[in-house]
Amino acid sequence: MTYNTPNYNTKNQPICKICEVAYDRLLLHVNKRHGLNAKEYKAKFGFNPRKGIQSVELQRAMRKAALANYDKVIMQNLIIGGISSRFKEGNIETDKARVRETSRERMTLKWAREKQLKKKSIEQLAAELARKLKNLR
Repeated sequence: MTYNTPNYNTKNQPICKICEVAYDRLLLHVNKRHGLNAKEYKAKFGFNPRKGIQSVELQRAMRKAALANYDKVIMQNLIIGGISSRFKEGNIETDKARVRETSRERMTLKWAREKQLKKKSIEQLAAELARKLKNLR
């Protein structure tokens, strides 16, 4: 699929498709001023849903900050912290039957709670109606 690319002004800031004004953090503007979240805005105007829309200067600054904090952030959180969640020899793909079973159990519990709440609500309404009828007499 081919996605549209945002238009940029002379300061390399992306231009809002709704009001034609440029901002460093366009999606923040869209959310605050136009009430659309990033997903909605990107879908409405055909932008890539996996890419951010920000000024070139802001991209550079964010990249510079990430690289400056490489040891604290990337190394600790992603490289070292991710060891426990990586694929290990002998692992198999997700056990679909078990996932289905877990989901089914979770939904069964949810439906039982909803049914109980509905039953309780009906009983409360009936009791309230009985009280009001008694007061009318």
